[in-house]
Amino acid sequence: MLALVALLVVSALYLAVNARLARAGRDVLGLQAHRAELARRAGELTGSLADLTTPKRMLERASSLGFHPAHAREIEYLVVEGYTPPPAFVAPRPIGGQLESRGGFSPAYTETLGEWLQRALAGIRGER
Repeated sequence: MLALVALLVVSALYLAVNARLARAGRDVLGLQAHRAELARRAGELTGSLADLTTPKRMLERASSLGFHPAHAREIEYLVVEGYTPPPAFVAPRPIGGQLESRGGFSPAYTETLGEWLQRALAGIRGER
């Protein structure tokens, strides 16, 4: 009788765990479907935004609001006292030394390809 009761308790625990696992699986499937729906909707909204912001549609909307392309005589520039524009970008100097103003090769290159080939062939022949 004790073995039967133990078997029933283990079976009940197994059934409870499997029921919880099945419920979690259904929840995951529901969340995946919801995520797919949200991705589809985001794609639709992105396409709609792209359609609404095409240059042709923007020009039509601007003209319907009373805007028109500005002519040179309609442009007015303002001078702001005390405003200093940001400085122009100056690329940083390379690390490790001065650049030669005359151009040319790096000081690390001390021989030409021809000189190197002559030296390599002499080394193969055993000459010094």
